[in-house]
Amino acid sequence: MRTTVPALLTLVPVLAAALATSAQQGNTAASTGLPASTSKHYFLPATAENVQWGWYDPGEKPRLVVNSGDTVSVETISHSLGQIKPGADMDRIVQLRKENDGGGPHSITGPIYVSGAEPGDTLEIHILKIVPKEDAFNFNLPGKEFPSVGLLATEFPEGFVRYYKLDLARMQTVFKPGIVLDLKPFPGTFAVGVDPNEPAAKAGPPIHDARGRTSTLRPWKNGSNMDLNELQAGSILYLPVFLAGGLIWTGDSHCRQGNGEVNLTALECAYKEIEIQPIVRKDLKTDWPWAETRTDWIFMGYDEDLNQAMKIAVEQTVQWLATQRIVPMSREEAYALTSMVGDCRVTQVVDIRKGVHCMIPKRVFVGYHGGGITSQPPAHPS
Repeated sequence: MRTTVPALLTLVPVLAAALATSAQQGNTAASTGLPASTSKHYFLPATAENVQWGWYDPGEKPRLVVNSGDTVSVETISHSLGQIKPGADMDRIVQLRKENDGGGPHSITGPIYVSGAEPGDTLEIHILKIVPKEDAFNFNLPGKEFPSVGLLATEFPEGFVRYYKLDLARMQTVFKPGIVLDLKPFPGTFAVGVDPNEPAAKAGPPIHDARGRTSTLRPWKNGSNMDLNELQAGSILYLPVFLAGGLIWTGDSHCRQGNGEVNLTALECAYKEIEIQPIVRKDLKTDWPWAETRTDWIFMGYDEDLNQAMKIAVEQTVQWLATQRIVPMSREEAYALTSMVGDCRVTQVVDIRKGVHCMIPKRVFVGYHGGGITSQPPAHPS
């Protein structure tokens, strides 16, 4: 499995030193900790063989095997294996939803096996570049058939869908005459292999099907349907590894989303490529997903109860602050600092497990001179 790559893949090795010339992508040999000559670049296309619809299968054969520090450009397609596209009306969208009952609508490309990643490790995943395709959409399902899907589902019994053409030169789209939206693309769903100890569902359909697969509907410790709109190009995502090789999937590509994602969907789109760089961290302990941008550290919590999701996110924030080594502090100080500068936001309320993320601004650390993103963040040392 580690030595076989499907013939359909286009493998394009490039020197990491060449990639490093694009400073805006943040791809430097220093960030990998590897000699430039050892890093390669790969492309994983969204072919029928490489995309799954709404389920993570831990037995799925890796579609690509890479080393820590390699870069991968992943293509994605829209929901329901690309079947939600201009011309698909609400009746068709409802039909597709029912065809994959219990599974998510998401088309996920993968999995990608990262050599050396073992349970207990952390995958540090740099999101280097995102290039959208030109079509996008937003919909809410009919509340008369799906009364719990969407925050105000029962107030919109008929459902609604609209398709958008994206201006990729301006990175904008017209919502309607007089309203223009800037595009801020990020992956709605980004996951590593499933947590074998994920708890049973408290609400909604079962998490697992008869084949032992895990639905993409919910976010959890392995990431999945996080819908965190801060995961744009230049950010870093940290995920705990549960299965050998990490097993990376991504899909549910978004081109813009408000916090909450209240009607069920964002500005849903697909990517020509999302370029990522996974790095195996054996020195870093991660319990829940967390991230960083050039301006903030971000800590996440997920639960069916929004208050519990908030509690988890705050606990993770306090834990990180109390163990970081930029400015050492006690747990009491960490709790106080979170209360004074932490910006805790509702990530989404429509994925059964609701999400909260707490943001700690880097600017308050006067002694921190990392120049933005840190490839060696001082958190949760193992």
